[in-house]
Amino acid sequence: MKKKDIYRLFDGRYIYHSGKHRYITGISNNSRKLQKGELFFAIRGSSVDGHRFVFEAAQKGAYAVAVSDREKARLVAEKHPEITVILHENTRVLQAETARRFFDFPDKELAVIGITGTNGKTTTAHLIAQYLQMAGKKTGIIGTLGYKVGDALISEGRTTPDAIEWFGLLKQMQDMGVEYVVAEVSSHALDQYRVYGTEFKGAVFTNLSEEHLDYHRDMEDYFRAKERLIRWIPESSPVAVNLDDMYGRRLYDEYSGVKNVSGYGRDEKARLRLIDWKLTDRGTLFSFSCGGKKYAVETGLIGEFNIYNTAGAILLMAGLGFPVEFLVEKAKYLRPVRGRFEVLRGDGFTVVIDYAHTPDALRNVLFTLNQLKKGKIITVFGAGGDRDRSKRPLMGQVAQELSDLVVVTSDNPRTEEPEKIIQDILEGIKDRKNVIVQPDREEAIKKAISMANRDDIVLIAGKGHETYQIIG
Repeated sequence: MKKKDIYRLFDGRYIYHSGKHRYITGISNNSRKLQKGELFFAIRGSSVDGHRFVFEAAQKGAYAVAVSDREKARLVAEKHPEITVILHENTRVLQAETARRFFDFPDKELAVIGITGTNGKTTTAHLIAQYLQMAGKKTGIIGTLGYKVGDALISEGRTTPDAIEWFGLLKQMQDMGVEYVVAEVSSHALDQYRVYGTEFKGAVFTNLSEEHLDYHRDMEDYFRAKERLIRWIPESSPVAVNLDDMYGRRLYDEYSGVKNVSGYGRDEKARLRLIDWKLTDRGTLFSFSCGGKKYAVETGLIGEFNIYNTAGAILLMAGLGFPVEFLVEKAKYLRPVRGRFEVLRGDGFTVVIDYAHTPDALRNVLFTLNQLKKGKIITVFGAGGDRDRSKRPLMGQVAQELSDLVVVTSDNPRTEEPEKIIQDILEGIKDRKNVIVQPDREEAIKKAISMANRDDIVLIAGKGHETYQIIG
């Protein structure tokens, strides 16, 4: 069992009350799961304040507690003088610093690569992981599709786990002999300091569009959360940003002079400059210039958005020192990611399953399908409950404008009534003559499939790889 001297863990800093000199056996921010001998962090969440559970943690045998509330620190010290009390203005920051130290700085021994942005994080992360594996590197991945080493699933959870699990996972992967870890880094994770202190060896910024505005105040607040990854990254670590995205260009303009930032896209300042491409229903051909040379890429990934995902992966890998020629040659072996433009061939028609759950992501997928279609496009989609309501009519507008037939249904209604969410979506649809409403998602999918004829494309958007709905 791992043990750490509580005083050495903090170098004597932030100790409000010195309890009995002890060695802690773990760290936790969940009083229900806390074990005797652990250090408990009281974290102020968006809906629950962990300071409510400090005394519960003490009663369960916590050897130390970390709080940001001075009055709570005083009360714990009075009622439990044997417990060490740590006082810090931001327990999220302290939690990350402590977890990193508790797990012996695993990020220093690993090459951790962070991928952030609104759309394309999962695909870009998996493409980089595939490239690393083809280069013979043992690679871990942390993201929406789970936490894996190679193809072996370790566990599942949030896109980016909290700081304790984050550094614990990095330590676990280090112990398994992993050399590289590719991680999706969400705006929530950055805003909540989940990856704070991590020594990233590289990063990619894909794009930014309307999402999570139920959490962030506005788009600027959302952007500044994403920006933290670039701000925190070491100056020498390569960063690839999408210059054809307004926010990617802002990052480039702000950081290219002080960080190792380079761009990809059609923009003339791009280090990896896209020249032209050809889309088919079986893959994509595209060319780019880099370092004064022109390269032609053939890949089985479909869609213009996947050209950008592949370009971001290639530029990042080149920044890490891998030859561009190797990356171009291996591009033909890159595999699609489950639930991301996943193509199923039906009886003369095609079904595409995609995770698109924002207006921009839905527009990108439908734009690609319109370039490939021979028959009709039938789109099945919904919008999540208890989340940003402003995107619902925008998604309805996109679906109606770029589809021949729309089936509006449920997608994680959570505590909202599905019919209310659907009504918000319908507000963005001007012409409803080719719109069907079916709140039951299974029935909606069956309806769409039954209406598909030869050469039609059925898009099932929103859930992607997920096999469940969140109801209630």
